[in-house]
Order: sequence, then C-alpha cells, then structure tokens
Amino acid sequence: MNNLELPQIGLGTWLLTDYNELKAAIHAALEEGYRHIDTAQMYNNEADIGLILEAEKIDRNDLFLTTKIAPMNYLKHTRASVFGSLRRLKTDYLDLVLLHAEIQSELNLQAYKELIELQKEGKIKHIGVSNFSISGIQYLIEKTGVKPYMNQIVCSPTTRPIELETFCKENDIQLTGYSILKPYFTPNPFYPESALTSSEKQFLDQLCEKYDVGIGQLLNRWAIQHGYHVIPKSSRAKRVIENYHMDFTISDTDMESIDQMNRFSAEEYQENVKQWENQITDQMLEKGLLYDTHFVRDF
Repeated sequence: MNNLELPQIGLGTWLLTDYNELKAAIHAALEEGYRHIDTAQMYNNEADIGLILEAEKIDRNDLFLTTKIAPMNYLKHTRASVFGSLRRLKTDYLDLVLLHAEIQSELNLQAYKELIELQKEGKIKHIGVSNFSISGIQYLIEKTGVKPYMNQIVCSPTTRPIELETFCKENDIQLTGYSILKPYFTPNPFYPESALTSSEKQFLDQLCEKYDVGIGQLLNRWAIQHGYHVIPKSSRAKRVIENYHMDFTISDTDMESIDQMNRFSAEEYQENVKQWENQITDQMLEKGLLYDTHFVRDF
C-alpha cells in the first residue's frame, strides 16, 4: 500500500462511459502528471479504468484511486461490492472508498462499519463519504468514533454549502468539490436554482481574460483557494491538460466577488440529500448493485 495522500487535482470520470474517450482522457491525464483517478460503482466505468491503467503500466504506488459504494449496496453488499471494485480496477487495495450518498442513518452506519473493517484488513487506505450533511457525518462519528477522511460534495459559485464546508474543516475532514463548472453552462439538475445569471457569467468571463485562463481553470482555482480538492472531468485531452495547470492566484477581491454569487446553505443541502434516500427502494437494497464488468441500468 502506498503512502500517497490525496492530490489536490484529480481526474473525475463521471459520465465517461465511452471506452475510447475515457482512455484518451486518462492517458492525457497521466502524461500531464495527474495521479488521482476518481470513479464510482455507479459510474459503470471501473472495469474500463482497470484495463486502461493496466495498459498504461503506471506504478500502483504512484497512483491514488478513489471509488464510491453504490447506496443500494449499504444494507447487505458493501463488502462484496468493494471486492468487486477491486477486481474491476485490477488492484489489491483502494486509496479511498466513499459512501456515495447519505440515505437512512442506520444504513449509512452499517455500510460505514464495513468500510472500517476493510480498512483494518488493508483493503482500503482511507474511508469517507460523499453528499453527506453535517448531521449525517456527526452520526457516523458518534457511533463509530471514526471521522471520515473526506466528504465529496457539490461546490460551485452558486452551490457552496459554507456551513458544511466549515464543519468539515474544523473537524479535519478533507473536502473534494464536484460540479464546480456546471452552473456556468446549465443548472445542476439537482439544484435547479444554481444557474448563473448573464451578468455573473459576464463577470467570470472578464476574470478569465484578466488571468488569461479558461473558465474551468478559473473556477477550479477558486475552489482550491477555498481549501477543496478538485476532480475536473473532460473527454477532451486539451481540457484535461488545461485543467491541471492552475498555477495562478485569484485576488482576495475577486474571490469575494465570486463568493457573493452563492445562493445555497447547509440547511438546503440537508434537505437536498433526502432525494437520495427517496430513490433507494427496499428491493434495490435487497438486490444490491453487484456486477462483473458493466451493469445494465434498471433503476
């Protein structure tokens, strides 16, 4: 097991299910210096990533691999699903495994305890959560005494749950932001009020000109300066390379101007996470999401 800590910039792979596009993105990322690959059981691309990384012949000790447990596996299938991820990703251990979403508290706890045991067995280096609220994290800590290493959450200029962010920082729980760029192009489907206004987009465009960067670089840099790790995703090698280069600093004044676009709170986040619980049926929990290479979506 390697001694790597989570790199500041990683490659996100959500929606990258075309093998050739994924292969090109990963190759460009590794060539450029990325050493963190983020996936999930529900992304349906773990097996492809495993094949691609095997062909790249990168030293496993130089790579940080993150995956996430599908919520329908929490009841009975957490352990089996982790071993499935290990097989698909062609590795003996995972650097970070997250619970993909907060659902019913006892189910979260049951799955989290399984991850703690797998960590003790050396199959997982770090355990954490994704899309978890303050109360959801507090419950896990209260019942197990084990703090998550990471909470991976939505973070953009319009959807930044500051109270949740503060709680995680105060408790030494690292943060990874995702969908950072989303509101610039279209509202995040989970947060319909997240779209940037024309004037907000115009201001961000002006900042891109000022710093001579693309919008992806600007907003990912904004998140980094707020203490986030980032996992930008692109199927285009040019964008993958561009997203790795954020060696500039946004001024305090410009940071504050971007911050003022936020229209989100931790309370709203708490309400929003219920959507995950509402989507997981008893039948899904019984069946789980276990598969060899790819699954056919029937949920």
